[in-house]
Amino acid sequence: MNIKRILTWAGLTAGTALALFASPAGAAGISFAPFSFSTSFTGSAPKGDIWLNSVTTTDSLTAALGTTYGSFELVSGANIIHNDSWTGGDTGAASSDRGDNASGVVLEAATNASIVASLGNLNLNNIIDTEDRGSFVIDLFFNRATDRFFFWERGMNSSLLVQALDDAGNKLAEYLLDSSTSNYAGYSIDTVEINHSQRVGAQGLWLNGARTNRLRLIANGAAFNGPDFKVVAASVPEPATIAGTVLAAGAAIAARRKRKAQAEA
Repeated sequence: MNIKRILTWAGLTAGTALALFASPAGAAGISFAPFSFSTSFTGSAPKGDIWLNSVTTTDSLTAALGTTYGSFELVSGANIIHNDSWTGGDTGAASSDRGDNASGVVLEAATNASIVASLGNLNLNNIIDTEDRGSFVIDLFFNRATDRFFFWERGMNSSLLVQALDDAGNKLAEYLLDSSTSNYAGYSIDTVEINHSQRVGAQGLWLNGARTNRLRLIANGAAFNGPDFKVVAASVPEPATIAGTVLAAGAAIAARRKRKAQAEA
């Protein structure tokens, strides 16, 4: 993140701006709970590719959900609702960024496609970079609904408002991630947008009471200090799959007991 520019709304009226960043109440009984996790990765050069292998939760909050995740849901779609216009230099807000020597996309004026290209892979050195005073509202879509999301933020000094949305776009829950309280992920990155390496922090969010395949991410000016982030989600079994597995296991146990009883008769 660089010290950027005085915030402009690029054609938005004050009323439109307020409407975009308004935050109505979420759904009753549904909330985000933060959790910590460690990151296993391959590659360590700050300017090169750094590939995510797995994550392991490091607190008791998500212990009941399973602690190690090696299968992920990636961003498969994006919809930019608002993104400060890029007119050159340090203007604009969200852009597609990568390590200087890493594979991936670099695009100052991010598009829906470039956001998917940056976030829709396991390369932790492909990120969305945000200008320090920039504002955006971006919806991200995953192929399957889930309730566990993993965030990494370069610099560990920014905020990002995360909202879970239902299929109709109604807010289920929201949480303001503060990367200054995140755990060091074990690596640093040096991307095209900056001229030195920065440490990366890791934070997780558990959507307690629901699942979704849609997140709305919001940065709102200088107070958020330009979050530079990567996000993936955990692949979790569908409830019907879990129920079917439990039923199948129960049937197998019952069959074994029946055979044992017949043998002993």
